[in-house]
Amino acid sequence: MDFCEKCGKLLMGAKKITSNTKLYMECLGCKHRNLAKDSSEFEIEEKIEHNYKIEEIKSEVIDERIADMTKPTRVMHCSNCDKNTKVAFWQRQTRSADESPTRFFQCTECAHTWREYD
Repeated sequence: MDFCEKCGKLLMGAKKITSNTKLYMECLGCKHRNLAKDSSEFEIEEKIEHNYKIEEIKSEVIDERIADMTKPTRVMHCSNCDKNTKVAFWQRQTRSADESPTRFFQCTECAHTWREYD
C-alpha cells in the first residue's frame, strides 16, 4: 500500500497513461501520479455492481364518484338530487397561475360532482 508524497492520501492503480507497459499509481485526493514500483504485482479490474432490487409499485384504485370523507364538507344545494345536502369540496389550479383556482363540489348523497369558477 503506497501513499501520496504530496498530500499523504492512498494511491490507487491507474490505467496506463502511455503506450508503454508501465503502470502509474494515482492519488485519490490530489490526482498526483507516480510510477508504480513493480507493475507485475498489480492487476487492474473494473467492475460495477448494482445491488438494488426493483420493487413492484402497487397503487390502490379509488372510485372518485364516491365522496371522499376526508375533504371538508358544507351544506349546499345539489342540482342532481334537488335537495340541500352535505357536499365535499376542494380546490385545484386548473387554469393559469394568475387566475383563481377552480372549486369542485361533490354531493355525499348522489356523488354528483360540479365545479365553480370566479
